[in-house]
Amino acid sequence: MNVKFKLLAYEKFKKDGFEALIHDLKESKIVLIDAKLSSEQEAYVIEETMKQIGDKFSGIELASLSLLNEEALGGFEKFKNAILETIIGKKRGFTIIGPAKIVHKIKKNPEELTLLM
Repeated sequence: MNVKFKLLAYEKFKKDGFEALIHDLKESKIVLIDAKLSSEQEAYVIEETMKQIGDKFSGIELASLSLLNEEALGGFEKFKNAILETIIGKKRGFTIIGPAKIVHKIKKNPEELTLLM
């Protein structure tokens, strides 16, 4: 089985919106976004995807991973990171979204994601 991955810049994800993302997922591509989506963005993607489920599309698996250990950061480091995220407009990390017919489950721990296909 061939698996296609698409690397998607967060800025392009924000610009092109959900329709471009769902198009790639329906073409059986696993999408990697170069930022950690907020919980609100994840909820929106899941909610909109649920509306698309049918005979040819069975949904998605989604997980985000932060590149920062927030608990290990001191007060000033957290403040500095918050300013940096505000300036660049994205959270440091990445998000992986795959069609459920290919990605059956994503196991997540603080330092890695494991795709079960």
